[in-house]
Amino acid sequence: MLLRVTLSVSVLVVAYSLIPTKSSGEGSDVPWLILELCVFGVVVGIQLPAIVKAKYPGLRAAEALAILVPLYLLIFARIYLWNSLNDPAAFTRPLDNTTALYFTVTVFATVGFGDIVAQTNTMRLLVTLQMMLNLVVLGLVIRLLTSAARRGVARRGEQPDLDDRGPLND
Repeated sequence: MLLRVTLSVSVLVVAYSLIPTKSSGEGSDVPWLILELCVFGVVVGIQLPAIVKAKYPGLRAAEALAILVPLYLLIFARIYLWNSLNDPAAFTRPLDNTTALYFTVTVFATVGFGDIVAQTNTMRLLVTLQMMLNLVVLGLVIRLLTSAARRGVARRGEQPDLDDRGPLND
């Protein structure tokens, strides 16, 4: 499980770092934000039945959360990066890959150090949207994953585990 999580998060970070960002004048990134958040929702939806059917539902739920949170953060980091590149006045300083991810994590963690601040109303609204969605991710997604793990444990309790049967119990 740890290897899968490490590999998955590594692939996400490498993709975030290597995929080029749209340059100015190539259109809005808002449709991409909506698409990426829909993909996030689909990934959550795919994980729920997989957790219920897993041999170890609790571990599978933890694995899903360990991948979903970085995915969520990288989605917003990418959007902030694009906006900063297209409007250098959007934040108190221009963002690069690292500072966009840093800003996203400080908003997610509700730390808000103040070294990078949204300057335009559009960015303030986007940061507000992220803060509201943070509550959804922390509340609803964790609740869904936990419920799926509980259903998986209950399902396993109802079915005999064929691996535990010895030759005398056949």
